[in-house]
Amino acid sequence: MVANEMVYAGSESGDFYSIDFRGNMKWRFQAKRGITASPTLEGQAVYFSSLDGTLYAVDAKNGWPLWRFRLGKGSVSSPALADHYAYVGAADGFMYCVDTRTAKEAWRFRTENQISSSPVIYKDSLYFGSVDGSMYCLEARSGRQRWKFDSKGPITGSPLVFDDIVYFGSTDHQVYALLA
Repeated sequence: MVANEMVYAGSESGDFYSIDFRGNMKWRFQAKRGITASPTLEGQAVYFSSLDGTLYAVDAKNGWPLWRFRLGKGSVSSPALADHYAYVGAADGFMYCVDTRTAKEAWRFRTENQISSSPVIYKDSLYFGSVDGSMYCLEARSGRQRWKFDSKGPITGSPLVFDDIVYFGSTDHQVYALLA
């Protein structure tokens, strides 16, 4: 991710870096396992998940940890942010909603298999796929399921929402377009 004239990136070794445009490292944060998901920035905090089963919030200027939230298992899902909430999926099959002001869980939603997909927020809905083969639409505030669409294969990629249509692919070799 590029923001504030800095590049923020994780690594398979568990290191998370802040590097300026000249290639100088400003700071490094060490997680216990690899960081393969993309980070997200809101305000002065950078949010990212790790294979160590943690959602991290670190200070974008100095890398100091602001808080950590323990997920049930590791995550390759990039967090989505809206209205002081972070949404992230994990290998335990849960989509987590964490209040970014308190680092407390607001809700969690269970699927039938791991979530590798990064969630997308559109209007007041949260969209994400699961390895169980389903695309889910939840009410972002409450985690209540609005709808679920079953494909014929695992959904590991992230959805895209454009012009009130949710687009996503499945390992069943199909691309789907559903009304948001």
